Amino acid sequence: MNVNRAARRYHMGFIPAMTVFLAGSLGLVWLDANADPGPWIMAALAVIPVVALLSMFWLHWRFMQDVDEFLRKIQVNSILCAAAVVLAIATGWGYMENFVDAPALSVFWLNPIFWATYGIAATIFTRREGAGPI
Repeated sequence: MNVNRAARRYHMGFIPAMTVFLAGSLGLVWLDANADPGPWIMAALAVIPVVALLSMFWLHWRFMQDVDEFLRKIQVNSILCAAAVVLAIATGWGYMENFVDAPALSVFWLNPIFWATYGIAATIFTRREGAGPI
C-alpha cells in the first residue's frame, strides 16, 4: 500500500478515535464536577476513553504494517523514544515521590506526554532521514 493511502486510512480512524477519547475524558471530568453518578458508573464510563486509546494504538500498528521498512523504522524509533521519555518521567518522579516527598504526578499525563514526544521524535527522525512528510 502506498504511504499516502496508509496515512489517509490512519487519519480517518485516528481522528474519530481521538474525538471519542477527548469527549469521554472531558465528559468524565464534567460528570465528576457536576453530578454524583457513583464510582461504579464512573468506572464503567472510564472504559470509553480507554477503548478509544487502544484503538489509536491499533490504528498506529496497522499503519506501520502498511508502510515500507524505512518508514516503519522511523515509526519504531519514534515510539521507542516516546516510551523511553514516559518511562523516565514515571520512574524518576516515582523516586522523587518516595524519597523527596514530591507531590504526586497524575499518571493521566503520561498519555499526552507519550503522544507529544512521539510526534516530536517522528518529526526529527523523518527530517534527519530525509523521508519528507508522512
